[in-house]
Amino acid sequence: MTIKKLTVIAVAGAALLAGAIGISMRLTSLNEIEMEVPETPVAQETENTDGSQILADMENIPLYYDETEKLMLPLRNVMEGLGGSVVWNKETKMTEVTYRGRTLEVVSGERDAVLNGYEVTLPDAVKMINGCLYADAELISAYYTGEVDFNIDTRQVTLQTKDSAVPVIAVKEIMADAAEGVYHIDVPVIIGLNDSKFEKSLNDSLMQEMQAYADAIMAENGTVQLELKTGMCTKDFLSLWWEGTKDMAPVKFAKNIDLLSQKTVTLADMVSESSLEKVKLAAGEGWTEDRFCLTAEGGLVILKGSNEVSQNMYYWTTEGEQPEWKDAYQALFRK
Repeated sequence: MTIKKLTVIAVAGAALLAGAIGISMRLTSLNEIEMEVPETPVAQETENTDGSQILADMENIPLYYDETEKLMLPLRNVMEGLGGSVVWNKETKMTEVTYRGRTLEVVSGERDAVLNGYEVTLPDAVKMINGCLYADAELISAYYTGEVDFNIDTRQVTLQTKDSAVPVIAVKEIMADAAEGVYHIDVPVIIGLNDSKFEKSLNDSLMQEMQAYADAIMAENGTVQLELKTGMCTKDFLSLWWEGTKDMAPVKFAKNIDLLSQKTVTLADMVSESSLEKVKLAAGEGWTEDRFCLTAEGGLVILKGSNEVSQNMYYWTTEGEQPEWKDAYQALFRK
C-alpha cells in the first residue's frame, strides 16, 4: 500500500519505550488510561529489500495514516503498558499477546490468528515495522480494551478498558470460489464466557450452522456474502445479525443468545403478547419471531421480510414507544 501522507505519534509508557522520546501515561479512572502525545516530526517511510517497512530514526512509535484514518499501535509497548505481555513462541513461530485472560497468537503479515485456542480472522494483518510488531487500533479495541480514541487536534490517545466479564466477539471468515458457487461468510467466535463448555459448544454450533448454509449455497451454484454485525453484547445477552447478498439480492438474518439460560431466544420469548402483536403488524408478512436484533444502546430492530428477501429495517428506538419486556429481560435495558 502506498501511503502519501503519514503522521507519526508517540503513545506508550515512558519506561517501556526505548530512545529519548518523552511521553506520559496516567490512569484517569479505574478503567481508562490516557496518553499524552508530544509533537514528533513526520518520518519518511521506506521499505527493506524483504518488503518490511522502515521509519528513519524512529522505533516503536504509534503511527496515524491520514489518508485512511488508521491508527497503528506498537503491540509490545501498548500491551505491556496496560499490564499485559507480548512474547515470542519458538514452537508455534507466533507472537502471543496476553491480557486479562485473552491470548492472541499472531504472525506478521497474516490475518489468520488464534484467540484463546480458536481460529480467527483479523480485520487487518499485524505488521513488522522497524523490528516492532504493529496492530490496528481497532484490533486492540475489539479484543482487549473496549475503546481506543485518538484526538488528532490534541494529539492525545485514550484507551478505555471494558468489563472483563463481557465476552469478545471475533470473526472467522469462511470462503470458497469454485465452479459450483461462491461464498464469503463471517462466522462469529465468542470468547470469554463463564462456562467454557458452553462457549465451545456455542462456537462449534455457529460454525456448523454457517458452514451448512454455505454448503447449501454451493449445492445451488449460488453466491452469498455475509458480514457479521454486533449489537447488544453483555455478560448476559448477545445479539448478532448478518447483512449481505445472496445471488445479488439483499439478505439479513439474526441470532439472539441468552447467555444465562444458554439458549437462542426469539422475540416471543422476550416481550409480552401485546407488544409482539404490534411488532407483527408493523413488520408485515414474511416476518418471523427470530428476525430481530438489539442495538448496543438497547433499541429493538425488526428485520422485515423473509430470510431470503429484502428488507427494510423497522426500529423501536430507545426514545420512542418501547415494547413490554418480560421480567427476565427488563434488566438488559436499565442504564
